[in-house]
Amino acid sequence: MAQVKGTAVLSSLRYLRARFGEQALAGVLSAMPAEDGALLRGLVLASSWYPMGCLLRLMQEAERQLASQEPRLLQNMGRASCDEGLKGIYKIFLRVGSPGFTIDRAARVLANYYDTGELVVVERGERHVAVELRGLEGSGRQFCERIYGWMQRTLELTGVRNLRSSHSRCVHRGDPVCRFEGSWD
Repeated sequence: MAQVKGTAVLSSLRYLRARFGEQALAGVLSAMPAEDGALLRGLVLASSWYPMGCLLRLMQEAERQLASQEPRLLQNMGRASCDEGLKGIYKIFLRVGSPGFTIDRAARVLANYYDTGELVVVERGERHVAVELRGLEGSGRQFCERIYGWMQRTLELTGVRNLRSSHSRCVHRGDPVCRFEGSWD
């Protein structure tokens, strides 16, 4: 069973609470399977591992209930997760190199959050980067949207201007891998 680190779970819960309020978060949790809701209402530890399916169901239910208020909900969850991670312990990546360097290092960090899958930099130029997400078991389209938002925010935090990004391929649309690209001026 695929696992996700508590830091990713916590950033999702914090985002939903901050953006929509405690009552909306409670509504999302109460609509989830009882075991998931109990787990997420309990003490979630940043250093512990949790079932990826639980986070997927949280994102699915949040999207079902709240996306009408925020169409890019999942991308914004990824952006918030990036803000927590890259402005915290991994902020050194933003200081020491180019956007490509930062994405390369950030891709290596994926294993700190998910026990399955890899994020591979397949193209890296002066003003362009492309990464592929491979083998993220137990995921859904929601994880792709979250990671897309995370990648956009990572590039923004490096100071790029006029970012143009795409999620050009996705296993949930029938492609063999998920591909995320960014280019800038």
